[in-house]
Amino acid sequence: MFALYLPLRLDDVPGSLATVKEAAAALRGRDALLWLYVTGKGEMPEDPGDETVAVQAIRDISDYASDVGLRVALYPHTGFFLQSIEHAVRLAENVHRQNLGVTFNLCHWLMVDGGDLGASLKTARLYLFCVTLNGADSGGKTWKELIQPLDRGTFDVSQVLRLLSKLKYTGPIGLQHYGIGGDARENLEHSMEGWKRLSMAK
Repeated sequence: MFALYLPLRLDDVPGSLATVKEAAAALRGRDALLWLYVTGKGEMPEDPGDETVAVQAIRDISDYASDVGLRVALYPHTGFFLQSIEHAVRLAENVHRQNLGVTFNLCHWLMVDGGDLGASLKTARLYLFCVTLNGADSGGKTWKELIQPLDRGTFDVSQVLRLLSKLKYTGPIGLQHYGIGGDARENLEHSMEGWKRLSMAK
């Protein structure tokens, strides 16, 4: 298991810290990431007033994770307080912990940003702990368009692998299949075929 998906809810920091600590204790000594998504206190995805609270809470989580030999990777998620790779990097810089990094999620990057892929990955390179990929349609606006098996979609996913190679990224690359529907085994077979082609293309 490469990562465990966990919440930091800024409207309930004590409860979130308790959940993360329990999970971290169970993962002590394993080579796994605490995959941290961050939700805000208000309706706006990024409320500047929450930034200080988020930094301190992430610092506490990173310190506890370090004590049990784990790393933490911030997980940008569309519509949450932390929704862009650039914001994740700013938080990591402000928290300033060696065991804290960020995740690049292709589907969320396409939904939130979708601009200069090279610039986004270059911004994240010093903190990049994990990457998730999936097939997607260029210019897509819905999750059905932006999360597909790896052998489908019009977006050239091989460019992500080429850029990662140039940045000398050697961390895990995960597969995003959330909400695709249909037969899970069949979807996985499609993505395995897509991965073989992508690996040859890069």
